[in-house]
Amino acid sequence: MMESAGSPSLLPKGSLGLGIFTLALVTAIFSLPPVALDASSKQFIFVIGALAAWRYSWGAVHFIRAMIYKNWVFPKYRRIADHLGADVMPSHIYLLITSFRIDGQTSLEVFRATIREAIACDIPATIVASIVELADEFLIKEIFRELNPPEHVKLNLVRIPGTGKRDGLAQGFRAISRDLPPADAVVAVIDGDSIVEEGLIRRTACFFKMMPDIGALTTDEECDVKGSRIIREWHDLRFAQRQMLMSSMGLSKRVLTLTGRMSMFRGEIITHPDFIAQVENDYLEHWRFGHLKFLTGDDKSSWYWVLKNGWQMLYVPDVKIHTVEHPPSDNFLKASTQLMFRWFGNMLRTNERALDVPPHITGFFTWWCLLDQRISMWTSLSGPVFVTMLCLKYSLSFLWVYLVWIGFTRLIMTFMLLTTRTQTSWMYPFLLYYNQIYGSFIKTYVFFRLDRQSWTRQKTKLVSGQSALDQKLNGFMSATLHTLSLLVFIILIGMMAGVI
Repeated sequence: MMESAGSPSLLPKGSLGLGIFTLALVTAIFSLPPVALDASSKQFIFVIGALAAWRYSWGAVHFIRAMIYKNWVFPKYRRIADHLGADVMPSHIYLLITSFRIDGQTSLEVFRATIREAIACDIPATIVASIVELADEFLIKEIFRELNPPEHVKLNLVRIPGTGKRDGLAQGFRAISRDLPPADAVVAVIDGDSIVEEGLIRRTACFFKMMPDIGALTTDEECDVKGSRIIREWHDLRFAQRQMLMSSMGLSKRVLTLTGRMSMFRGEIITHPDFIAQVENDYLEHWRFGHLKFLTGDDKSSWYWVLKNGWQMLYVPDVKIHTVEHPPSDNFLKASTQLMFRWFGNMLRTNERALDVPPHITGFFTWWCLLDQRISMWTSLSGPVFVTMLCLKYSLSFLWVYLVWIGFTRLIMTFMLLTTRTQTSWMYPFLLYYNQIYGSFIKTYVFFRLDRQSWTRQKTKLVSGQSALDQKLNGFMSATLHTLSLLVFIILIGMMAGVI
């Protein structure tokens, strides 16, 4: 009997395409050239195997930790929080939304969902909207009147010049400080394109009173991407990987970022003058670039302050924030390049100083993950460079062996991601490899050009105080150091391959 229309499928969405990919991979394995089993391939197998043992064992550690956290540790936290109920809710919740150049429909959904959530949480709530444009002010006031919230829900509008998100956040933080929040107040910092789901406040704010050492928390994310299919699949893959990594880090009560899309903080952190100053005017003293003011990466600045001050950070995997993403370009390569350039720049600008925080404060596992951010951008490039050299010295057959190896390992990774999402895609193995290789090259490129930063939405760039000659010299030095590093890396791989 045929399955009726609309009946739920037992297989994850996208299983058909992934099944075809699996069959093609099996066919390729049985078509491997004889060199794959020859004694001459031992060097290939040894070196690739050594690299794989390092990278994939590290991935397996994250996978196991994520499963422990999601299936055993966090459910225990949730049961305790549900049992305590209203006893662990804060006496006041602040919802700070920063909005600039967000389309009207998205803004409507964001503010409507936030006001409804403030009404439903049944505790005193203040919505602080840090906005630039007069049209946003009219829109927010109209939504507030339409929903007619009870007296325990307040609205505070903060108008600022369009000088960037950091200024918008700082003005919002100061507005909350002037309100003299109670000692147990909690602040949710929400991006202007992030839609809170029903029950978010009651399912997250409770953890601060329940766990006195928690300074901040963040949640899972799902993204509605306004772009082509490949861009949508790429974002879905990224958030599936994020859920696994963040769950792994959650086991240590530390995360590697407090996402700007939606994170919660203790009120005493948000109102601390040093915290506000860090977010508003963060900078790095660099040996080549001097005083490097941060334009982007406000979420990394807030994360770093929480980390260095010894607070723990919680990950809440069973609550989602829904975001609306408008890629910076319709072209996948251009869009992914711009986004990775911004993400990895924010990561690397904060990485060095985060590593300077002693491991007894960050926790050794977190500290090691920070160190691995620097190592992995080079080790991830080892495979293709090594195979290229073997092909040049011995036979192009090694390329076929390598491609089968890549297909097999990325297929396993794709299956592992089914533990974080209920859908998959035949594109995931290809996108995983794209993220690894192209993403690693972008990381090495950014590492030597930390002064280059810009917003994708606001189209603003950091204005350097250097003269034109100094800027050219810095650009030349960046290109020279990057090129020399790549050459040294290639030579080392060539020595391992026996080519050099």
